Amino acid sequence: MLKKSLLTSAIVLGTLASAVAPTSVLAADASNSDTNTEQTSSDNSKKTTDTNVISGSPVKEADPDIAHIETVQPSAAKTKAQGALVQAASGTTSSQQQAFLDMAVPMAQKAASEYGVYASVMLAQAILESGWGASALATQGNNLFGIKGDYNGSSVTMKTSEWSASQGWYTIYASFRKYPSYYESFADNGDKLRNGVSWDSSYYKGTWKENASSYKDATAWLQGRYATAPTYASSLNNVIETYGLTKYDTNSGDDSSTQAPGDVNVISVKNPNAIYVPMVTFNGDTMGKATRGLQNNTPWQTDQVKTYNGHVYYRVSTNEWVEDTYVI
Repeated sequence: MLKKSLLTSAIVLGTLASAVAPTSVLAADASNSDTNTEQTSSDNSKKTTDTNVISGSPVKEADPDIAHIETVQPSAAKTKAQGALVQAASGTTSSQQQAFLDMAVPMAQKAASEYGVYASVMLAQAILESGWGASALATQGNNLFGIKGDYNGSSVTMKTSEWSASQGWYTIYASFRKYPSYYESFADNGDKLRNGVSWDSSYYKGTWKENASSYKDATAWLQGRYATAPTYASSLNNVIETYGLTKYDTNSGDDSSTQAPGDVNVISVKNPNAIYVPMVTFNGDTMGKATRGLQNNTPWQTDQVKTYNGHVYYRVSTNEWVEDTYVI
């Protein structure tokens, strides 16, 4: 547990403890999809099961702007455990997984709050599509969701894996959006879920919080639309459950704590417009200006994260917080 005053440079924190998490998860056998699939109708699209392969209401066409990178294509491995999982993190350690979550959670929550979707679903998508941020697409293009095309004119070309009932898995090359940082990738995914595709702005309406009573409703709607894999919804559900991602879902974008007190992470701060980084205070729902600032290009401990008015804030002392704008 931290002492009352947290404001301490994190230079000496070279060996922070990482939360223990499974290092890999097993893939569902697509050959069993005929017996494990529950197809839901448009009038009953929220009916899902915990462990079966599930899907949303029937769709005429999957989103053509989405593709899976080859490194996270489901394998043919089988599992006897209840509820099969997708091979999303082969070769990653628990500390690498926790480091990815430390970075990704505030970004996912900010984007989810802005677009009215589930942060847990976005995180699960990012984990599956990018292999915990370890894929070539993630490292070269900051693209966590396999979205094709370009972002402000920037793109990278990658080998991708598609699935169809007639061909199974097959490989193609495609251009993918290249983002300046992971946050733009989360925001772009949130924008897609909220605003749909060119021919249907409500294409992903089943993922919106006002239409989805739980993350399972949202993942059911994604199957067949966002991804062609027949196990996509059940894979997302199992990742969410395995890593407890629902704790990152919040009911509001304001004053919502997203990190358990006592869990210590490290951030670096920089203000490009001044020689110091400003901090703020919170008194209930009211934000104030702190009397102190942080030196540029220095690392600091943080034990809590919250969102407020569309920004993520990191606690660096008892009641002093740094806005995400200044976090590197």
